[in-house]
Amino acid sequence: MKVDFHVHTRRSVDAVHSPRQMVKKARDAGINAIAITDHSRLFSKSEAQRLSREFGLVVIPGIEGGNIAVQRHWIALGIDRQITDTRIDLVLESIRQDSGVSVAPHPHSRLGYGNYAGLGFDAVESLNGSEPGSNKQVRNIRRIPEVAGSDSHALSMLGFCWTEVDADETIESILESVRRGLCRPEGSTIPFLDLFCFYPLYIRDRILRQPVAALSAARQVIRDVRGVRAYESSCRNCRIST
Repeated sequence: MKVDFHVHTRRSVDAVHSPRQMVKKARDAGINAIAITDHSRLFSKSEAQRLSREFGLVVIPGIEGGNIAVQRHWIALGIDRQITDTRIDLVLESIRQDSGVSVAPHPHSRLGYGNYAGLGFDAVESLNGSEPGSNKQVRNIRRIPEVAGSDSHALSMLGFCWTEVDADETIESILESVRRGLCRPEGSTIPFLDLFCFYPLYIRDRILRQPVAALSAARQVIRDVRGVRAYESSCRNCRIST
């Protein structure tokens, strides 16, 4: 079955369309299952089940963690609770304890983990729809499972790449097949014109039509970045003092 393990909705500050719109588009594009992985916001299992029933494909609850602008990102699939840890070893342990699957997205980009196998990720995103530079650097010497994710932020970005997974049409079967390596990336990166379509849509729908909400979101991102920087600075100071 075709699974897209990396999809954003307008619940991410940098995406355009609703969960319902993204799920419908995925179905129309021939995708059998998608994971909704909004930035720092867990998609609930109850909503995933509702959308699965409505559109007839598997919707996997997920999250893309790590500060959107200044921290390396990680993906958790199939978990039930928000993860509050910031250290990647604790994050990965929390995902395992919740019977989820961890994925290292765009591993060789500025916001990715290059040492994904050494850190203990369950899988690596060796094909990211919008990061061809990262894709070319994946070597995966330790041969952990490889997946593909479109990293879609708008409808136009869906359907170009996916993971072929040998599994039944249930979340549990899909995640277990990833753990066992019964999966492989397929498709290609998103063509430039389809990728570029995102930007005018974002300006129109998220900024021009909702300027107050856009300003509030920008301020929140700035606050979050400052919080991360303050935390990192305090950690460095603690290490120096000891």
